[in-house]
Amino acid sequence: MFTIKLTYINNYSDFLENRNDKYALLYADFNVVNYLYETNFNMDTPNIILYPDSTAVSSIIRMMGDQKYKKLVSTDLLDEFLHILIISKRKIFFFGNSDEVLKEMVEKLHYKYPDIIVCGYHNGYDYDNSVISKINKSGAEILFVGLGASRQEKWIVENFGLLNCKLIISCGGWFNLLSGNKKRAPLFVRKLHLEWLYKLMTEFKNTRERYLIGIPKFFYRVFSKEVVLIIKQ
Repeated sequence: MFTIKLTYINNYSDFLENRNDKYALLYADFNVVNYLYETNFNMDTPNIILYPDSTAVSSIIRMMGDQKYKKLVSTDLLDEFLHILIISKRKIFFFGNSDEVLKEMVEKLHYKYPDIIVCGYHNGYDYDNSVISKINKSGAEILFVGLGASRQEKWIVENFGLLNCKLIISCGGWFNLLSGNKKRAPLFVRKLHLEWLYKLMTEFKNTRERYLIGIPKFFYRVFSKEVVLIIKQ
């Protein structure tokens, strides 16, 4: 039996304001849960918090009888938090994806939000330990890590103690959305909790294994008690 402890959060801002400690917030969708189980990953690092994300994980939580926890969608939390960071003039660093996507994203963000403070970015394909020094020297308060499920969790946990940022957040493919390279499902599809199906249909080649194999594996592991999810607030 592999136990994963999840923490329900209302937003990211709670971990930024009025707190002296450093935190890392990692979304835990079915894909991340599968990765943690398959690698027997140790997530007991203090101040690194896993929060429930995705329709699959939220449905399991409801089945467990925890009806008070509404579904969390990391993309919504990220978009909301970005606006707060812009208004409060916080320093941001983006780490992940390609140079091309990052440049497009930063250009669009500066055009749309002239007050945004982007103090640096680095791609997620060509990096070594020097990227930690680059992030720290930038003076960034918030670090968004978009290396994709498995790589981003591993990197954050391994380097958490070396980073000076106040808040480190895993964000998967969010940079693709900010750059305009990809679009989210229409709002009515999201309200029906079918954003995963939209991704499967529009990005079948890249998502078929994740959804057609990953989701059944997740539910089997939870129902067979191979994986036990514990949630707290």
